Amino acid sequence: MHEGRLNYRLGLLSIISGVLVGIVVSLFRIAIPFLMGLVERLLNWGQVSIGHSFLFILAFGVLGCLVAWTVQREPMIGGSGIPQIAGKLGGKLNFSWPSVLFYKITGGLLAIGSGLTLGREGPSVQIGAAIGQGVAEVSKSSKASTKYLIVGAAGAGLATAFNAPVSGIIFCLEELLKKVTRRGFLSATLTIITASLVSIALIGDDAAITIPQALHVEMTTYPYLLILGILLGLSGVLFNKVILWSKAIYSKWTAPTFWKMVFPFLITAVVLLFDARLIGSGEQLILLPFLDNPSVMTLVYLFISKMVLLGVAFGSGIPGGIFFPLLSLGALVGNIYASGLYAFGLVDAYTITVFTVIAMAAHFAAIVRAPLTGIFLILEMTGGSIQYLLPIAIVTFIAYFVAEICQSEPIYESLLGLMVKA
Repeated sequence: MHEGRLNYRLGLLSIISGVLVGIVVSLFRIAIPFLMGLVERLLNWGQVSIGHSFLFILAFGVLGCLVAWTVQREPMIGGSGIPQIAGKLGGKLNFSWPSVLFYKITGGLLAIGSGLTLGREGPSVQIGAAIGQGVAEVSKSSKASTKYLIVGAAGAGLATAFNAPVSGIIFCLEELLKKVTRRGFLSATLTIITASLVSIALIGDDAAITIPQALHVEMTTYPYLLILGILLGLSGVLFNKVILWSKAIYSKWTAPTFWKMVFPFLITAVVLLFDARLIGSGEQLILLPFLDNPSVMTLVYLFISKMVLLGVAFGSGIPGGIFFPLLSLGALVGNIYASGLYAFGLVDAYTITVFTVIAMAAHFAAIVRAPLTGIFLILEMTGGSIQYLLPIAIVTFIAYFVAEICQSEPIYESLLGLMVKA
């Protein structure tokens, strides 16, 4: 059959994959805030007395032991999971899909739901890819069809995690497929649309981040966007260095791998007892301009703290993603810069909100080097208007080129390189 056409068998399998990914990732997405709610209540209890604090840290240590056990059982679930998918598609890595599916869901829920600085998106992508691989193997699909099913289900995982089907499709094209065929595109799109419809039926179609007002960019602020793009490009370079530094530090540490994975839980538990604002992937930090926006120094403190906590958690190899943390860190850069301009009377308070949202897309592009995914991800995540597509694109591509000039490798390529070497 002609490669350009989507054959009916592949189409049916794509729909089946989409249904399964939509159900599983939606449940995964529901479970994380539920667990986080329990942890927040436990944290409030832990702040009552020193005795309670000690028991809170001990409870986090037990959670760490459970997560470390899941990674010992299935080493391929470590980190976000996206480099593993790229390795699988490139023939550099292989793994058992039932094992990855079970342990990634278990370990991911405990690590992300406990309030560590990790995101749900990478794990959602790997969970989706494992389901796609399972559908392909059970149906005894060809090598080409297997690749399309894995890619489509991975994109469906991202689309479901963020309520962002267009971003899921673009992610498949920019990050996973690399070389696009019509059949691959049609199969991936069918899987992603199906998963998105299932997700909407189960948990609704609200934007992943609710922006309380429509955003528009005044022409007078355009010159400031150029500097914002440069700052985010440099922040993206720093982000990648911190991730790779943390990996290098953990690899040189001679402690058993099991205890290296318990360590981030103990550190995070202690930090949260002192400052509960640092819990989770940083979603609440994106919305600071809509609430009572803190001082520039407080914003800088939050940026440094979250960057360090991400390095501590992600570098250890526990299951969890960097998508949401990198978006929240980008939002903080935008907030810090715009708040500084506002303090000098150069922009109005409204601009702080706009720059905070725009900054997320540019930070994503500088780190992952997938600019179109970053642009549409933010538009879909925030329920944004296409009217501010141009300013987002300007800042995003400046950040992208700054990262290129600094010769900072895309983060998932760097992480895959480390995995293949190991």
